[in-house]
Amino acid sequence: MTLQRNTEAAKHFETLFEQLPDPVVEFRQDDDGEPVIVNANAAFRDVFAPDESVTGYPLNELIVPADHRDEAATFDRRTAHGEANKAIVVRATSDGRRKFLYRGVSVDDDRGFAIYSDVTEKLNQERHLDVLQRVLRHNLRNDVTVIDGQLKRAFDVVDNQEANNALETIQERVNGLIQLCTEAQTIRRVISESPSLASIPLTEILDPVTEECKQRFTHATITVDCPDEFAVIADDRLQIVVESLVDNAVRHNTAATPAVLISASAGEETVELSVADNGPGIPETEQEVLTAGGDISPLSHGSGLGLWLAKWLTESYGGSLDIETPADGGSIVRLRLARAEN
Repeated sequence: MTLQRNTEAAKHFETLFEQLPDPVVEFRQDDDGEPVIVNANAAFRDVFAPDESVTGYPLNELIVPADHRDEAATFDRRTAHGEANKAIVVRATSDGRRKFLYRGVSVDDDRGFAIYSDVTEKLNQERHLDVLQRVLRHNLRNDVTVIDGQLKRAFDVVDNQEANNALETIQERVNGLIQLCTEAQTIRRVISESPSLASIPLTEILDPVTEECKQRFTHATITVDCPDEFAVIADDRLQIVVESLVDNAVRHNTAATPAVLISASAGEETVELSVADNGPGIPETEQEVLTAGGDISPLSHGSGLGLWLAKWLTESYGGSLDIETPADGGSIVRLRLARAEN
């Protein structure tokens, strides 16, 4: 019975090995530590040697370009010591050089497997988008700065109420574009960083944010109600989250005196941080996209990126973000984060 099970398992593995869409090769290391091909699946043969038999062939000679042999030798030494490998590598295919996500594992003293996932197009697309985004951000920021400067000059020389009303509308839109550029730049910076989680007292986050926001929004009332002993599992980017929420609560507030209350309460395992305001409330379409994963469209993406930034960062801490619209008006954004010892 045991022999039958082992035979069936071997057949299942062989079927899986052969049908995997990514190139996979089984190899053994010779006395010099060089990998020699024992078996290769159909995808490997199609990509690297469609018209050749590869069994018994030195793997590095077949697929590793000469200027990448030192890198491959490092991987081989790691394999010989039973260590796994994972890296973006350049390999020679039948259609020229391509970039692969390479994963190598050792399964015996001198044997191992290597899997190659072609990421050439994905990496090229990301590089092109990166260049496009940087050019667009640079040009947009420069143009908006010029428009903002010319608007200030226009306000100084125009002596007509109708014209001033039009200029004020333009100024509001320019301010929105400036804010959007700032938020987009912040998002690009923070989402590329991996969180380094630690215990952080909430007051160390809230105090500098509220002080800065009070100086920026002198027409608003910003209040904090948070016990000193509350701490959460996060990193210093939580400051960006709170600042984005307060900025959103004030900037889109139509009340004569915008009011924002930042408060915190704690359970045994979580801390709930709330940012409440007396504004017109967050549109339902934007709430649905943020909290229910709805489709993003030009009509539903919202007026800014601050809430998106808050959601992304909060979820990177393993937390959650919810939005409440009280019956008496305003909105409340609630963050739930893991509680930590202060």
